[in-house]
Amino acid sequence: MRRTLKNRVLIVDDGEPVRNLLADFFSFNGYESFTAGNGGEALEILEDTPCGLLITDLNMPGTDGIELVRKVRNLAIPLTIIGTSAYHKEAEFLRAGADFFLLKPFDFRYLKTILKS
Repeated sequence: MRRTLKNRVLIVDDGEPVRNLLADFFSFNGYESFTAGNGGEALEILEDTPCGLLITDLNMPGTDGIELVRKVRNLAIPLTIIGTSAYHKEAEFLRAGADFFLLKPFDFRYLKTILKS
């Protein structure tokens, strides 16, 4: 399968097991995955590695997920953003500029539905 910018995802979560699980999920679904442990690392990766999708957790050291979404939108980086959290923070993520929100633990079938849209 030929991978394009659209098929590149940046996964941002301070939990390595979560990053690995999501990387496996996206790889299985035809995506090239890049991972970061916090928002600062994510911004560094996006400088050199354009992606079509960003999925970010809320609570991380340094730059949190909502702040990351704001920064990405202020930099006008064209990508789809999915915010995730174990807390009901959908409104905050969407106000910051996220396109979708997933409440943890989320159903991977729902994530796959988002990817198809």
